[in-house]
Amino acid sequence: MGAVRTTQRLLIDRVLNDLSLQQREILRLQEQLSTGQIVNRPSDDALATRRAISAQAEISRNEQYLTNISTANPGLTQTDTSLMTTIDIIQRTRELTLQGASGTNSQLQRDQIALEVDQLLESMLSEANQLSNERYIFGGTVTLSPPFEATRDVDGRITSVAYVGNDQTRAVEIQEGIQVAANEPGSDVFTVAGATGTDVFQVLVDIRDNLESGNVAGLDAGLVGLSDAQDQVLVSVAKVGATQNRLERSDSNIQDINLQLLAVISDNIDADFAETIVELNAQSNALQASLDASARVIQPSLLNFLQ
Repeated sequence: MGAVRTTQRLLIDRVLNDLSLQQREILRLQEQLSTGQIVNRPSDDALATRRAISAQAEISRNEQYLTNISTANPGLTQTDTSLMTTIDIIQRTRELTLQGASGTNSQLQRDQIALEVDQLLESMLSEANQLSNERYIFGGTVTLSPPFEATRDVDGRITSVAYVGNDQTRAVEIQEGIQVAANEPGSDVFTVAGATGTDVFQVLVDIRDNLESGNVAGLDAGLVGLSDAQDQVLVSVAKVGATQNRLERSDSNIQDINLQLLAVISDNIDADFAETIVELNAQSNALQASLDASARVIQPSLLNFLQ
């Protein structure tokens, strides 16, 4: 087998190829410094790219869950506030009813107490038709119109209140396949269908009317109705509070998970600036050394061109 002849052209091609490889490596390192990432296209590292894309997709899903939680929180906060105000109204009505039931009060005094109970009734109606973000919070899924409608006498006083919402809840997804109710229907709070339910409005209407008529026995029954009404509202308070606590825990957990996912993305595609700079300097020095060596090895002459 004959010896392979090393021509000047072969030598030049090999030197230029080596220089080109070194220059491409320098460009790659410079790109990493400018972008801050060691993976700038899938071809740089297919496995790291897949891991980063998967983590980013999960972060995007989690961000939607965080948005859902953030959207639900104001309505639940307003619901809790309205429920606590309703409890205060019931407790104040109880105090007034006890005063009115006392045999030491004259009918004039009972009439005056009835006036305050009537105002408490109006306040309760206002709480039941409370808005949050321009939507009624106690209407179930009927949120664009008041869920409670009052019937009034010729003097404008409330004689009864009807619920025109529904008993459905608005589900909010806080994790994949996990939903929570973001509202408390007014049918569960103020009026409940069935023998065990208490019409909170009617309890106050009856107390007011019994105060005006001097019906002490009716006031005693009203006190029982107030106790039932308070228990009913407290159940809703507990449900809303439990939901708020759950949303708070979910929010915290999702944010922790997102931080871990960001760390996964960083580990797979982010560049180590100090390490990249050291490597770039080493490649630059190697390129300069190659250029110097090439200049000494490649000495063009007339004989070279004649080969």
